Amino acid sequence: MPSADSAITIEEAFAWCRVHPVAHVDLERFLGIFTTDARRIIDARDHGLIGLIMDRLTIQDGAKPFEWIGAAVDKIDPHVFPILIERLRNTAQLFEIPAIDVTLSGHWASVRDELARAGAHPKFVDIELTHSDCNWGPDRPLPRSWRWELVTPEREAAYVSLLNGAMGPMPGVYVPPEAEALASMRTTADGTKLLLDTDGEAQAMVRCKLSRRYLHLVCCAPEKKGRGLGRLGLDEVRRTLGPGPLHLTVVKQNERAHGFYLHMGFIPTDEVETWRLPIAS
Repeated sequence: MPSADSAITIEEAFAWCRVHPVAHVDLERFLGIFTTDARRIIDARDHGLIGLIMDRLTIQDGAKPFEWIGAAVDKIDPHVFPILIERLRNTAQLFEIPAIDVTLSGHWASVRDELARAGAHPKFVDIELTHSDCNWGPDRPLPRSWRWELVTPEREAAYVSLLNGAMGPMPGVYVPPEAEALASMRTTADGTKLLLDTDGEAQAMVRCKLSRRYLHLVCCAPEKKGRGLGRLGLDEVRRTLGPGPLHLTVVKQNERAHGFYLHMGFIPTDEVETWRLPIAS
């Protein structure tokens, strides 16, 4: 069982991971924002890996996502797997984390059978979707006196409130702390808009990365679900981007959203499973 004292510091982890990067891992966010402190780092440098429990992300049942954030090896050797799982479990037990979510891509892909034997099981599936040309029909009219507005600093509180109300709880959705939610949103501020009603209250939002034509989310206030605001959001994204392809990721188990995008003409291009590893107390 590990002690509360970490054998590695955040600075040491940064340095090692920069020398041994993992594709698509943003160290500033993972090590600097998503974890409370270095004690959540799984130091497996003796086997060519560093991993991280992202304990600042919240989900309804208390599970926390885990990622390998630095790697000097291309895959996990099945003979090393028991050592890595023991370190992960011990750290999770120390902080009373009930379960760990691991995405079956990258290094985990080579030890799928070992994960199953260790008690992990499929939890949700992320589906990559693409619409070839955004041609899903003419724009729907907005309700009278409603309007789309960019998220400026004075509207950030409304953005956070709507995000928290609309995005949880649902499978595969990890809600970041407010500071991270705002920092992440500000990187796509030119592609983040709120739909304001007659009284200036935010009823829906869209957030997209304009340069990648990637839609991060369309969501609405919980009491407005089923009233066509998702379609209004897609229309606004199309007006912003112009014709052409549009990409997004949706959790398959979020049946309402998944069905909506398929109905609008989006085509699946890839699937990635996330498995849950229970942590015995």
